[in-house]
Parts: sequence; structure tokens; C-alpha cells
Amino acid sequence: MRPLRLAVMLEQALEVGGGFQQPLNDLLWLRDWAAKSGNEIVVYSPHPKTLEILKEFGVAGSLLKFGVLDYLFLFLKYCGPFDLVQIVLKWKSPFERALIRDGIDVVHFTSTSKRHLLLYELPFIITIFDGCHRDAPEFPEVRTFGEFERREILFGLASTKAAVVIVNAPELIDDLSRRYAMERGRAVCIPFSPSAYVGQSAPAAADDAAVLAKYRLESGYLFYPAQFWPHKNHMTLLAALAHLRERGVTERLVLCGSDRGGRDKIDAAIRSYGLSDQISIIGFVESAELGALYRGAAALVMPSYFGPTNLPPLEAWAVGTPVIYPEAFKAQAGDAALLFDYDDPRSLADAIVSLRTEGMRERLSEAGHLRLAQFAEETKAGHREFARHLERLKHRLALTAR
Repeated sequence: MRPLRLAVMLEQALEVGGGFQQPLNDLLWLRDWAAKSGNEIVVYSPHPKTLEILKEFGVAGSLLKFGVLDYLFLFLKYCGPFDLVQIVLKWKSPFERALIRDGIDVVHFTSTSKRHLLLYELPFIITIFDGCHRDAPEFPEVRTFGEFERREILFGLASTKAAVVIVNAPELIDDLSRRYAMERGRAVCIPFSPSAYVGQSAPAAADDAAVLAKYRLESGYLFYPAQFWPHKNHMTLLAALAHLRERGVTERLVLCGSDRGGRDKIDAAIRSYGLSDQISIIGFVESAELGALYRGAAALVMPSYFGPTNLPPLEAWAVGTPVIYPEAFKAQAGDAALLFDYDDPRSLADAIVSLRTEGMRERLSEAGHLRLAQFAEETKAGHREFARHLERLKHRLALTAR
């Protein structure tokens, strides 16, 4: 039986943060799987910068952008009746034709890509990180200008047509099965893992000090790495700091991430609360600097509304940094975080005060390492299950003419 040739699509840009780092983790595991199992992976990305980053990990990738015809196919696909035309005329998109020319057997999308709508002949694997457009439809980034409707089409077809659906939490399997009638047997749960840049970074006092000095920071700050989307809930964090200052407690906060349309309101709120002297916004930072920024923090504070899992808590646990996290995501945090109500700034303020109690940081750091070890075992189990699905796909595809 000839090797399975698996296309691995890295469509998320570096600036997306966790949406880039987790697919990178997936790719590195797939590289090892292919080497051990005698199969092949072919890596594609529309971003030249991603291909340069992959070289750091000894991975060669190919640039595969999406042309005007591909976007036209997508537009017509959203319109519905175009399916009938494609069936009758057996049209393939330029995207799919390029993959077929490269001898691809299966396409693995490492994010919830709309490109799966372009595939009529090739089977595919899809990754679904969350269903937050259903969980919190009040946020504009998942509601306005047809975004909610677009996601419904993507999630509905992806979760029912995909040969395998990769998720990061058991709750997502429940949600997808209930909302879209996904077959549970096709879902594989692989928890998030710390990014390679943070998980493999070693503490070096001089190097860490140089990173902090670059951004004019002193250790002991609260840290929130997140893009400036409304759902990231920076506003509750700012309100909590204002409450603390009224109680005579001054906390420093470091924010990093790309502006996704929410930065102006955050800047205005900082001025309104009079917090300018307590907050440093350092923009998008290089992945190699994240380990030092986590280690320099008194805690990761993450009030995001979107879950049920997120990558930053795992990265914080990896370097021993305590975590302050919404109680809504307790299933991920376990006892390894101080929990709060993400709709209540006073609840968050109380959690921050609790962080400073004697022995709390040490307890949280130890619990974080244990929690991370639990997820590591679950990830290994998920990888084994994914590998079994891939071998089944290989066997079944060998029965068809290719």
C-alpha cells in the first residue's frame, strides 16, 4: 500500500497568536507521525512569512495562495445553487486542482478554513477551535456583516462532511453533535499544548532581562497577551484595576497583541480611569519573546469570553506563572487558577488580591505544572486516536482509484 499523502494547511497568520501557534504544534506532531508511519505530509500556506518560520523547525513548505476564481467559487458556494452546476459539469476549483496535481490524498485544515468548501473530490480533515459565534453572538466580530451566517455554513458543512473533526475539548464534541448532527465517532479531541516557542524556552536571566528592558518593563506585572477584540474583555480588566486603586492597591498591567478594532476604546477607557501610569501596551511581540514576558509576570490574567479552552493558560503553566481565569472555563483550569466572573470587575479585583496572599503563587505554580502534565497525557491519547483515523483513511482510499 503506497504512503498516504497528507496536505497540511497553515492558513492562520503569525499575528493571529494562538490560532497560529496551535496549528504549528499540530504540524510538528504530524511531521513526526509521517516519519514513523512511512506516510508523507506536504505543507502549504498563503503566507510567505509562515514558510520562513517553518524553516526554523526544519520544515519545508509551499506557497499556495487563493486566486480570483477560488474566491468566485466560494461566493457561489455560499449562494447554494452553484453546487448543482458543479455536480453536472464536474468543475473543480483552482485550489483543488493544484492539490490534485501534487498527488494529495487528504487535506488537513489546521483551522476552521472556508477552503474546505472548495473541495469536491478530495476528502478533508477540519479543525474546530470553538463555537463562540453560538455561545456569545452579541459580539460584533462573530455577528455583523453576515459573519454569523457565514460561520453557520462553515461549521455545519465542516462538521458533517469532514472525514475527521479535530477539537480541543470534549464540550465541543457535545456542542457540534447537538448543533449540527455531527457523528461523534469522527471527532478526535486533542487538547491545546503550549506553543513551541514558550514550551521549549529555557529561563536565562540575562536574556529575560534583555526582553523586559526592550519594553521598559520590571517584573511583577499582570500580563494579558491577546488581540484587541471586544470579546477579549480588556474593559473588565481595566475596571478591575480601577476598583483596586480605589482600595489602595496599585497593579501594573502589560498588554500585547494586534489591534483588531478594539484598541481605540481601550485607550479611551485607560484615560477615563486614569490608569495610564499603570499600563504598558507593547503591541505585537515576537514569539521568541513570549517566554520571558510570561516569566516576568506575577500572573496571567485572561478575562476572555471565548472558550472553552485557550492557549495562554497552558503557556503560563509551562513556565510556572500563576493564572487568573474565568470560572466559566473551570473545566480547563481545574484547581490551577484563581477563578472569577468575567462579567464582574469586582470579582476579578478580588481574584487579583487573592494572588498576593502568602503561598498562593507557589500553590498555583505547582498546580499548573500538574494540570499541564494531565493535558500532555490527554494530548498523547488524542494523537494516537488521530493516527488510527489516518490509517483507516489510508486503507479506504486505497480501495478507490486515484
